[in-house]
Amino acid sequence: MEDGEPDTEKKDESVDDPNTSDSSGLIDRGRTTVGRYCSMEAWKNRLPILSWAPSYKPTYIFYDVLSGVITAFTEIPQALAYAAIAGLSYEYGLYTGVLSSIIYGVMGSCKDVSIGPNVLVSLLIANFSILHLGDFIRHDPKFVVLLTFCSGIIQIILAVTRLGAVSSFISSSVSIGFANAAAIIIIIKQMKYLLGLTFHASSVFDEIGLIIGNLGDTNLWDVIIGLMSLILLILLTKVASDVKRWQDNRETADLSPWQTSCLRILWTVSLARIILVVYTATLVVWILHEQGHDGYVGIVGNVTAGIRIEVPDITDLKAFQAISVAIIVVPLMPFVLDYSVAKKYGRMGSYKVEDNQEFLALGFCNLLGSFVSSFPVTASSVRSSIMHQAKVKTGLSSIITGGILFLALLFFTPMMEFMPLAALSAVVFVSVYPYIRLRAFRMIWKVNKVDLIPALATFICSLLVDVVYGIVIGIAVDLVILLLPIARPHFTMTITYSGKNQVTAANPFVAPAYVIQVESSVKYPAGDFLAEYLYDMTMTPDYVRPIILDFTHVSRLDITAVEYLGQALQDFHKVGSRLIFVNIQPLVYVQLTSADLEHMILAANTEEAMDIINEDVAEG
Repeated sequence: MEDGEPDTEKKDESVDDPNTSDSSGLIDRGRTTVGRYCSMEAWKNRLPILSWAPSYKPTYIFYDVLSGVITAFTEIPQALAYAAIAGLSYEYGLYTGVLSSIIYGVMGSCKDVSIGPNVLVSLLIANFSILHLGDFIRHDPKFVVLLTFCSGIIQIILAVTRLGAVSSFISSSVSIGFANAAAIIIIIKQMKYLLGLTFHASSVFDEIGLIIGNLGDTNLWDVIIGLMSLILLILLTKVASDVKRWQDNRETADLSPWQTSCLRILWTVSLARIILVVYTATLVVWILHEQGHDGYVGIVGNVTAGIRIEVPDITDLKAFQAISVAIIVVPLMPFVLDYSVAKKYGRMGSYKVEDNQEFLALGFCNLLGSFVSSFPVTASSVRSSIMHQAKVKTGLSSIITGGILFLALLFFTPMMEFMPLAALSAVVFVSVYPYIRLRAFRMIWKVNKVDLIPALATFICSLLVDVVYGIVIGIAVDLVILLLPIARPHFTMTITYSGKNQVTAANPFVAPAYVIQVESSVKYPAGDFLAEYLYDMTMTPDYVRPIILDFTHVSRLDITAVEYLGQALQDFHKVGSRLIFVNIQPLVYVQLTSADLEHMILAANTEEAMDIINEDVAEG
């Protein structure tokens, strides 16, 4: 033996050692996973800015700046109005828009989406710790900020663990019921601002009663400003849709230079419709103020300047108790709203929107936004439409929006205090109108009547109780409907005879077999149901008829179902009858044979099962 051989043999032994091999494989897999997670491609997926920034073209600047500026000045009146709907001071709407816009510009996967305050989400969070201050119902902001913080944490966890599919438990039926109820509630709540009324209401029905009871105190100036603003916004929204249609057909249309110029002017006016209406009304009120004519129109009033940086209080158990129900809904519903808008514009722009990335971006918008007193955010359909029509090119537009909102908080708040409440209510009406889809209930009725149950449950409970509880109840009803076929599977029962053993006068005691075909997989609630169904059959006096269980459509069992089937086999053995399984799929065959059930008979098909039954009859 040469001197080097022992060392070589030891080296070979270490290579062949399974423990060493397993540890090496684990290390290699770990390195591969870490490398894939930290690769540039992975970071580009998590931070889309790394994809579009290096390839940014100078021709994009005009469209990104235009869409960013128009979106920012559109968001200011929306943010003020939505903060009031949420029961917070006006500046909280601006807090919500600043950081979320910047973060989404960096992390969002849809360039056309404007993330920030949303009218429906504002209503979702409007029921925490009510405080009556001044002319409005205010809420303790710390509860809402904590809800934003927790929502962000949950959304990030769901995104990182790729469990974002949990949001699919909010079905279209529930979303339709919630959106319609929320839109109706918001419109009713905004009516008092349109009429110039001031009162406190505890519910939507109380709101209706107080509006009717106070009609005599209607402020004519508020009505004029509100109705004029609403009419102009509706007309300009119609112009925006017409302009988009003309632009889509511009290649086929033969337009003169004059017509092209008019089209561009209409395009600009339609994009800035909220800006033109609200800021014109604000200018009129400011001029009246300068001339000493105050008090004619209800205005926003003081808006606190500057941005508020504060760590959310996670030590207050009372705050967690206040948001306990909302924490189930608020992390999921905004994502459903955001993803539906993002998918729409992604398809229109022929680019892919990543659902998991949207969840991650939304989570960071909420988590980091909570440190500047933001309330939960999602996509705005109105602002996203404006960005799309402005031909936005990249996420730089959202970053510009966030920067302008930050400057507005620092320098422009004195201008905001003269914004008429009636004009803001008109903005809310136009923003919430697309969510009213009463015809969708009729469509649900035509497509699947059962889906109308969770839709109506959500709608009615949202109106009568609260929108958060309405969504929770709607989801619960939806899950019951979803799980009911699993817990109570459909059985198809037929009777079969053997050709050799027909019931005749000479042979009157031949018992035909029941063939029971189970229409779905058998999990634990269905196993109990099936076993009880079979047990009830064996309790019939002098029961002897064999049962053939056809498992053609059963692809999987669980341990509870197998145990229940074992009990059924014992029940049939006690009464001297047979329970035979036929048409068993491979996985189910492995599960049944592994359980080693007593008295179990497996057959390839119904004919083979009947042969077994006939042999028993012949032996008997």
